[in-house]
Amino acid sequence: MRNPLVQVFFLALCGFTLLACQAGAAGDPAQTIQSYLQARTQSDVDKMISLSCSAWEGQARIEAASFKSMKASLDGVTCKAAGTGGGSTLVSCTGKIVTSYNGESRDWSVSDHQYKVVQDQGEWRMCGYQ
Repeated sequence: MRNPLVQVFFLALCGFTLLACQAGAAGDPAQTIQSYLQARTQSDVDKMISLSCSAWEGQARIEAASFKSMKASLDGVTCKAAGTGGGSTLVSCTGKIVTSYNGESRDWSVSDHQYKVVQDQGEWRMCGYQ
């Protein structure tokens, strides 16, 4: 017969493991911003809204339209969490968005500001700029 104390310890360990896995299921704030930027280059308004907090949805619609008539792509974009501020996680990115319109190419730096990301319904969501 097993020691009941060992069984309780084992069950507690399993519970903590499940909680740790569940906490990590929310994703990565930096990946949310990279996905948001990718959706922006594709003018995918539905994807941008799904990656945005409710307060940012209107701005996401505007940003989705900003590159609609251009051929846009990400060039060397990488993002990483850069701290917290005002109840949100801040994400810094490097690289650029490259657009082409009427044969003219233009670069848009993604490092001009930090991105504010918040937890919303268990997911990280874009919610503005710092």
